[in-house]
Amino acid sequence: YLLSYVDRSNLGSAFVAGMGRSWGITSNQYSWIIIVYYITYPLGHVFIPLWKLFNLPLWVTLMALGWGAMSMFQAATTNFAGMLVCRALLGIFEAGFSPAIPLYLTFFYNKREMGLRYGLFLSAAPLANSFATALAYGIVQARTALEGWQLLFVIEGLPTIVVALFTYFYLPNSPSECRFLTARQNRIVHARSAKARGDAGAGKGALDRRLALAALRDPKCYAAAILFFCCDIGFGSLPAYLPTMVRDMGFTAVNAQGLSAPPYLVAFAVCIGACFASDRAQNRGAFLAACFCVGGAGFVVLAAVEAVALRYFAVFLVCAGVFAGIALNCVWLTDNQGGSTKRGVGLALAGMVGHAGSVLGGFIFPAEEGPRYFRGMWICAGCMFLGACTAMVLSLSLWLVNRRRDRLHGKSTPDDAPAEVESLGDGHPMYRYVL
Repeated sequence: YLLSYVDRSNLGSAFVAGMGRSWGITSNQYSWIIIVYYITYPLGHVFIPLWKLFNLPLWVTLMALGWGAMSMFQAATTNFAGMLVCRALLGIFEAGFSPAIPLYLTFFYNKREMGLRYGLFLSAAPLANSFATALAYGIVQARTALEGWQLLFVIEGLPTIVVALFTYFYLPNSPSECRFLTARQNRIVHARSAKARGDAGAGKGALDRRLALAALRDPKCYAAAILFFCCDIGFGSLPAYLPTMVRDMGFTAVNAQGLSAPPYLVAFAVCIGACFASDRAQNRGAFLAACFCVGGAGFVVLAAVEAVALRYFAVFLVCAGVFAGIALNCVWLTDNQGGSTKRGVGLALAGMVGHAGSVLGGFIFPAEEGPRYFRGMWICAGCMFLGACTAMVLSLSLWLVNRRRDRLHGKSTPDDAPAEVESLGDGHPMYRYVL
């Protein structure tokens, strides 16, 4: 995932380094180059439920080879159309991998472990951005036959090709097929997974049509979609526009690359810390609302304050709130969908709807509105605060459902997953939601 995020997010660094200057790239064209990725990327969410059926090591390897190749091909583009095609295909290949990881991790980990594990996974996104911007800082100054932005695409795309080949031999196909464990250990992992989630099949097998339809009717999935939308506006636009925002604060293009790295390193630590704390507290909604408020406050400062030091500090708040918010929302959705089929369809639905926010994010920071980008900042701030309100309302509604079930059917906890959950879903009277 770290490599995939490097490959998708280096566009902003390449643009600052001169990408498209030879063909006279316009602000509108740059917006479309960003947006086309987020148009094709949501389409790949339809594959999430099918991870129950695929040979996962082979599938992930093929997807990684595809997006690594597309990343490198960007260096050979000489016009707007060529770059547009490369970014569209990059979105399709990456969509075959990362959106389904929350579902995949639920095959192995229980609800008290899921936050930290997915936090570690998603924290690769801000880590990749800090790594990519620091690498770009040096690459764009290199004197080679290639321009700096071309060398950037090649150097950051090549490692994906190499790692993809190793993935096939390491990634387990299911909890009972870990090549690095003994047969007895595989049986233990399988039994543990089935007990923790109530999924007797431990993630593998046919799709349950009834639970798939239940996910489409579940208000929790649509609430998660709203949360994704609110967060994805910033999540989708930050990698592409952050170096430009920092540059427009008065720094040189080269210094802007270096100064973009520290906010991402802070976001890396906050993402892991918030997810770990939410595991210990077994509460997602309050932590998610707090992350939204932190990110929203950052956008407000960027819109309302002129002092460069304060605006740069606000970038730290935005990065921390956005990345941690995405991780917590994914985990919260998987926590409260009973049955692996319903979890997969719920993730697909919420992701496809929510990623419309990334498309919007590509349009709200046009170059002519720089250096303050008032409209974009206020839109992002409003969405972040809307997300905070949505998280608290959802948490309250889940608490009311849990209390009613306790009163009617007896006490239970989110750790007690009835064996019938795989067939009945979270409508089981003894199923309890994580708040």
